[in-house]
Amino acid sequence: MMRWDPFKDIEELQERLGRGAGFGAGYGPGRGARGEQTFAPLVDVWETEDGLHLAVYLPGIESDKVEVTAEEETLTVRAERPFEKEEGVSYHRLEGPYGTFVRSFSIPSIYDLSKVAAKFKNGVLYLSVPRAEETKPRKIQVQVEGQ
Repeated sequence: MMRWDPFKDIEELQERLGRGAGFGAGYGPGRGARGEQTFAPLVDVWETEDGLHLAVYLPGIESDKVEVTAEEETLTVRAERPFEKEEGVSYHRLEGPYGTFVRSFSIPSIYDLSKVAAKFKNGVLYLSVPRAEETKPRKIQVQVEGQ
């Protein structure tokens, strides 16, 4: 008689969901090509009068492992969280995401990608993309004839 493991059903469901979402056979290190996976980080996007703002969630990632590029009308965030296996350690559960995090955004031409500002704080990358000067509202001087 086998002993019932309440976590086995949950793990099997996670495996099936992971395969269905294209993550292969699980979420931990040692999965996929080169032993790591690619993840799309979670993001919040909002707009103000000044421009477009993004908060990209990169928990557990060091700031020197984060790269932001702007090319044509695409803003791309790339980050790495490598798994560094320690000698003599037996890992029983690895649920944290390890590997490459990539997310690209199509940015409309009303925003100026040459002036993106980036700030990294507490595992969150904050990006601000200002409106292009030519798209900002301008007050037009109305001239009156005969005066």
